[in-house]
Amino acid sequence: TATTTPRSAGFSPLQLPTMSTAGISPITPSTPESKRYKRRAPLRLVFALLLALISFTAFEAQALYSAGQVVTNNFYFIARRSFTRPDGTAVPAGARVYLHDFAGRIVFLEWFAVWCPYCVAAAPQVRANIVDWYAARGGNPNGVPVLHIAVNQEASASYQAATDNFITQQAFNPVVNDYEGAVINPVRFQFQSSGQPLFVVINGVTNSPSHQPWQLLVNYLGYGQTDFNQTLASFRTLIDAVQAPVTPPELSAPRRVGADFEFNLHAQPNRASRVQISTNLVDWATLATVT
Repeated sequence: TATTTPRSAGFSPLQLPTMSTAGISPITPSTPESKRYKRRAPLRLVFALLLALISFTAFEAQALYSAGQVVTNNFYFIARRSFTRPDGTAVPAGARVYLHDFAGRIVFLEWFAVWCPYCVAAAPQVRANIVDWYAARGGNPNGVPVLHIAVNQEASASYQAATDNFITQQAFNPVVNDYEGAVINPVRFQFQSSGQPLFVVINGVTNSPSHQPWQLLVNYLGYGQTDFNQTLASFRTLIDAVQAPVTPPELSAPRRVGADFEFNLHAQPNRASRVQISTNLVDWATLATVT
């Protein structure tokens, strides 16, 4: 497993608030005011240290997402190259690309750095076992489309030319950056604290009878511990388990029959639907349960 991350992909050094003495007049050591000033300065410093430590600890203490959990935040990347979303929307380079832009699909995220030999080795295997595999089959066995997104984590200017060459070589599309300005890898650190390559798979299907929307299927760090083709096959097992959305219950053919109001209800298979009535749209009573 590659666990070394360059300085550009790590956390920024912790910076403490700068103490200002603006408005404090110089005083001689022999005055009472001087004694008070000397006592207060360390207290301010201690307070600043404690505040910074609390802030840093709170950042570090943010729990990483685990497989099975629902990804609750609609995080975003920056498009490295222009591409067209599955819904036909053109996305220019430099635009924000949100997770929820790919609703209705299983999203496969692959973080890479061009200087990482494990990332370089993994890329063609991911293409063969994930990208090409599902493209040839029109999605998973249940007809759910699978979208691969390559995520560049390296922000250093000295690596950008090599990164572009690697992207072209691997035919990554879409490809995004996980940094914006001075903020480096904000999304990656929600899943793993260090290391690469990183593979994250998220279900973006709503109304699936098997999984919740935006449920995390895979959070896997590393390459080379085992035969990676077998690892990718295990990813496919999880991807293939996601069932297509079921048709929501529908009412049709509403009609008046004397004093009665009738309609047809098309319920979902293996699910129960309640038919309720209200005279004020506040208080509801169940007329029937349809299974």
